[in-house]
Amino acid sequence: MQENDKQNSKEEEKNLLDDILANALSSTKKYEETNAGLETKRCKSCGAARPEDTDLKYCDFCGDQFY
Repeated sequence: MQENDKQNSKEEEKNLLDDILANALSSTKKYEETNAGLETKRCKSCGAARPEDTDLKYCDFCGDQFY
């Protein structure tokens, strides 16, 4: 009789845990990778990013000419 009680208790714990995990998974926000919308060009010499819509002629980091 005690073994049946232990078995029922374990099954109830497992069901409770399954319910908790299912709730956690269903309420977790899903994130997607998005583009920030800023286009950049990279310096050929050092690889530093430069916003595409700027008129910079020289890299701020290494001083190499962009064009």
